Amino acid sequence: MTDFKYFQRYVVPKISIEHSNLVVWSYTRVSSKDQYDNNSSVERQMEANETYAREHKYQITESFGGTYESAKSDFTRKEFKRLIEKVESSRKKPYAVLVYKMSRFSRSGGNAIGLVNTLVEDLGVNLIEVCSGISTTTERGKAAIYESLFHAYKENLEKKEIVIPSMIASLKAGNWMGITPVGYDHYGRKVRDERRFSFKQRIEINNDGELLREAWQWKASGNYSDAEIINRLGARGLKISKQKLSQLWRNPFYCGILINRLLDEPVAGNWPALVSQRDFIKVQQVLERNPSGFQHNRAEEKRPLTRLLKCNDCTSYMVGYKNKKKNLHYYRCLKCNGVSVNAFTTQRAQRKGANELFVDFLNGFRLPDKIAPLVKLQLVKLFERYNASQHQSGTALKSQLDNTEKRMKNLKIRYGLGDIDRETYELTQEHLNNQLRVIHAEFNRMAPEISNLENLIADALDKIGNLGQMWVSANLDGKRRLHKVLFPDGVYYDVKNHHYLTRAVNGFLSATQSVAEQYAQNKKWTFQPDDEKSNSAPPAGLEPATL
Repeated sequence: MTDFKYFQRYVVPKISIEHSNLVVWSYTRVSSKDQYDNNSSVERQMEANETYAREHKYQITESFGGTYESAKSDFTRKEFKRLIEKVESSRKKPYAVLVYKMSRFSRSGGNAIGLVNTLVEDLGVNLIEVCSGISTTTERGKAAIYESLFHAYKENLEKKEIVIPSMIASLKAGNWMGITPVGYDHYGRKVRDERRFSFKQRIEINNDGELLREAWQWKASGNYSDAEIINRLGARGLKISKQKLSQLWRNPFYCGILINRLLDEPVAGNWPALVSQRDFIKVQQVLERNPSGFQHNRAEEKRPLTRLLKCNDCTSYMVGYKNKKKNLHYYRCLKCNGVSVNAFTTQRAQRKGANELFVDFLNGFRLPDKIAPLVKLQLVKLFERYNASQHQSGTALKSQLDNTEKRMKNLKIRYGLGDIDRETYELTQEHLNNQLRVIHAEFNRMAPEISNLENLIADALDKIGNLGQMWVSANLDGKRRLHKVLFPDGVYYDVKNHHYLTRAVNGFLSATQSVAEQYAQNKKWTFQPDDEKSNSAPPAGLEPATL
């Protein structure tokens, strides 16, 4: 008969382990700002953690969270990341981290389980779910925590399967999600200002938006830097940083286009555009030429041609400088020796200064009085032909648009009546939407028709006759804008012949000079009434109002 009492000596006695570390940390979180502002969930979580700590004689020495952070990814949350990093780096670690509910800790599923396992097994820090009292101090509790984390992940996945399709449908309908950019007021269900509550979303242009509407036109003209636009807006009461303005230029929202990562393609938004799509594209082209939008070289009033005048030999910009000993201003090419010219005409100088020479150059575009009326008549004729062509194209496009929209409406009616199945409806709808996009793109490429044509041309010709005086009387900013409008590629200085050359001229100025040269070559200066003998119609975007 076996004597079991004898073998009792070999049994390892169980030692009751009582933890002496009563220090715990607290973590709280909500998912959205709306929850944070309106339902006091964070405060209730804090109160529950503090109550649990008192009842179990724990001492909370550190608190993390206390704000809104999405749980879709763990380490994109600043407070969560700070908690984990503090646990890892602390020499004296807490006994546990108190969390009201595991869904507040994480919804990332397997990643969260792995993280909790590291906390418990490698760092010796437990996790306690306050609402249920479950903790990782026992294997059964650890399994329950893991199960709770996986349930939170599954719950989050189920929400996504319901919510995301609804979000995509809302976006495709042109509704905006999130905070509206500067210049707009947002009315809807989820708004901070109670005065803007509305059952249906509505986005309206505010006073700042009206100022920004002007700013878009300034930028599209290519004649204003961001620094100049910021100053102009500031003078009108709208303060905006250069970073925010830079982001604004690149945001399709302002031309009524909705871009969202949930969508595979752009969508027309349900809000008024501040800028046309055509002008939005113009601004992008301006940015491509000068990404920063700033002119960092400071120009002085006495050297208005700095960074505008080019050397004809090497095509580099000529820079302005001042000789302090002589108290004289000059322009010179940094690459070519001997390419230098006085800014002003001096008593000792044998040649005119660059500034006076430029005034003479501008006056050279003035039309002789004898042919000015004939040039005006010919230009009116050219633009009338251009407008007629534009009008015909616009009428054809409008007819296509009306027909396509009618077909789209009939398609919806047939689908609603059950005459066609869903697959046929969606394929046909996609085809018609593609046709609509092409038509709208053609509309955007068309230049607007010109009204009051004769008055506009007469006004532009009067300005051409006074270019020199306009340049002299303008301030530095005005001089630079006029220069860029007239000569987009700059003006080239020929040092050998001491005169200016151009390689690209404003479209209306070029057309005017072309017509004038033809009359100058015709000794009789007779007007040609025959359309077939007239010059080609001006290209899209060439308008007398440009000057």
